[in-house]
Amino acid sequence: MSPLWVVAVPAAGAVAVLFGGRLRAPFLSSVLGGVTWVLGLVVALPALGSDQLQTYAHASVPTGTTEVTLALGVDGLAAAGVLLATSVAFAVLVYSVAYLAEDPRYPSYASIVLIFTAAMNTVVLADDFFVMLVGWEVMGACSYFLISHHWERQDARAGAVKAFVMTRLGDVGLLFGIFVLGLAVGSFRISEVNAAAVAGDLSTTQATVGMLLILCGVVGKSSQFPLHTWLPDAMPGPTPISALIHAATMVAAGVYLIARLFDVLAVSAAAQAVLAVIAAITMVLSAFFALAQDDLKRVLAWSTVSQLAYMFGALAVGGYGAAVFHLLSHGAFKALLFLCAGSVAHATGTTSMARLGGLHRRMPVTSVTMLVGMAALVGLPPLVGFFSKDAVLGAYSDAALHDVTWTGWLVFCAGLVTMLATAAYATRAWVLVFTGPSPEGGRVPREAPMLMRGPLLVLGGLTAVGGVLTLAPQVLEPGATVGELFHPWLAMPAAVAVMVVVLLTYAEAWRAEDRDPSGVLGRWRPVLAREAGFDPAYDRLFVVPTHWSAQGVVAADRDVVEPYVRGSVSAVRGAGAALRWAQNGNVQVYLTVVVVGAVAMAVVVGAVVA
Repeated sequence: MSPLWVVAVPAAGAVAVLFGGRLRAPFLSSVLGGVTWVLGLVVALPALGSDQLQTYAHASVPTGTTEVTLALGVDGLAAAGVLLATSVAFAVLVYSVAYLAEDPRYPSYASIVLIFTAAMNTVVLADDFFVMLVGWEVMGACSYFLISHHWERQDARAGAVKAFVMTRLGDVGLLFGIFVLGLAVGSFRISEVNAAAVAGDLSTTQATVGMLLILCGVVGKSSQFPLHTWLPDAMPGPTPISALIHAATMVAAGVYLIARLFDVLAVSAAAQAVLAVIAAITMVLSAFFALAQDDLKRVLAWSTVSQLAYMFGALAVGGYGAAVFHLLSHGAFKALLFLCAGSVAHATGTTSMARLGGLHRRMPVTSVTMLVGMAALVGLPPLVGFFSKDAVLGAYSDAALHDVTWTGWLVFCAGLVTMLATAAYATRAWVLVFTGPSPEGGRVPREAPMLMRGPLLVLGGLTAVGGVLTLAPQVLEPGATVGELFHPWLAMPAAVAVMVVVLLTYAEAWRAEDRDPSGVLGRWRPVLAREAGFDPAYDRLFVVPTHWSAQGVVAADRDVVEPYVRGSVSAVRGAGAALRWAQNGNVQVYLTVVVVGAVAMAVVVGAVVA
């Protein structure tokens, strides 16, 4: 079956949902999400574990010497991406039926979610750069609309604009990177660009320039340093959308694109080094920012930024299988964590951890499933996160100890620090939300409806048993098994260290008067809570000068260009009025002008001759 169906069905279904009415939209969107998931299974399952890209070229557009082809392709990597995107999207659509039960704008919401799903499937399945770019940009537009779904809120509007602007800044580089690689190879087909890199037909300079430009778009889309500040500000959108953006679409697309171009990245040591530095800075900063946040969703947002950097670090040191394994693992448990946060918000009306506490007694399903998700996030056995994070740390250690590269040591040290910080912020968040006394006042929380609990239980189950993948054929790196990515000598000490941090954080939470273990950060806590002042710095460096420049342009237009234009118009009108007076149809006036003109000319000529 052509993979085009996995794109066409949700895209066409979005139109049906939009015009289907408020009553039909929840049911219709859920059915379409389920159909898309089934189609994804049909397309993906035969290709799992395959390193052969089966391509489907549907049409070609001649563009000078290089064609743009509507080409899709399925291999093991694309199959895994399709399964992740369609599964999380289906879970989000079902969950949203109860979460947004009273929302009058549900048809537009569900329609955009389906378009979002189609766009991500396009990115995953594309075998042409420009086909991929279409899906990439449609995702950006959908994220803008969904983040600003509650457009009556100022923070939702601001967050949507910030996300759109910062990701578009990076996409300028992405577009030029596509041109560099496509024109260097003579084809915009991604498979042919990779083949050229493997065959040595792509020079190091071409690969370096192309990949560095593409990294601009990847850094923006995946919210990496220095374009890392937009993702936490996207939290005013509906929480199910946060799950979709963080787990299956949007930010995960950057990791997927670099994995898809891994052969090109391998040609350029400079691009690998730049990616490693970006990943190391991002993973550490984001983890410590998460440790000082008050809002549960912002904690999870910074966690996503940090974990994506984990994956980029693995790609930078050659850990392709580890990066993609953690991408899939993270997609499952991060979707679970955001949906749990949505359950908390649905029950209490807030995600501010200062206003929460004691929810375990009233919301046991949400509490347990979020505990499972947090345990997977920190990497406790036997959950899937334990194996995928060990695979990433193993890739770091192999680069540091065996290849003896400075980038390997950089990401390895950063990864260890991030691992411990992750254990601290995840424990802190769960303790503040689910343990201790319940805050006085506010609504009495109740467990989420079954339509919300169902996805939590399914994703929780997948997170809990995901470690069984170690016994299954590797679907990420052909010819290997997940077990070959397991490093017992590293995994067990790491798990012990993580457990020690978890216990220390838990103990500090009960010792501190405000139950907040982040107090141990001391004077650094407010700095980290303000996220090190990156936004104010960007405002002073870029926004204010741009505003001043715009004001200068307005002043020049108002005080120079506009007076000149108005003066020119006045001069033409004056000249026209003079001519109109002269051309009045009076013969006597004409004769008088002729006589006076002749006399004047005679006087002038006489004066000159004399």
